[in-house]
Amino acid sequence: MPEPSATPKEKRGRRVFTAGAVLLVILGLVHSLSLIKAPVPSNDAERQLLDLMSNYKFDLMGSQRTMDNMFRGFSISFMLAALVLGLLDLVLRRERTQLLKRIALVNVLWLVAMTGVSLRYFFAAPTSFLVAALLVFLLAWLTLPSAATN
Repeated sequence: MPEPSATPKEKRGRRVFTAGAVLLVILGLVHSLSLIKAPVPSNDAERQLLDLMSNYKFDLMGSQRTMDNMFRGFSISFMLAALVLGLLDLVLRRERTQLLKRIALVNVLWLVAMTGVSLRYFFAAPTSFLVAALLVFLLAWLTLPSAATN
């Protein structure tokens, strides 16, 4: 629970932190939609590419995996990371202020790394979600009071 004498700045920081947590959960849920339907090729080159991705198997340390298997696995991992961290943030949102500030910083660092990867390898939709979550958690970290001001 928030401290009984929570300042307006601390209350604002907690609300921003909670908004970031909700945004991460939404990111995970939106991303899960991409796992429901297989991509539909629009021409022969895409048809051949998708066929190779789905059917050509690599020997990876004794395991036979397709590029589609690896792509789907990384995609599920991305979705789970966003969902689990968002849900963890929601569970912890009523903890003491200093813990929240540290968790917000961890989220900022993770989101900086994820945004960097996204800028290089993803497209606009996931990148915009990651940037938005990064900015929200950065604002939460800046807004939550530090120990010296408590």
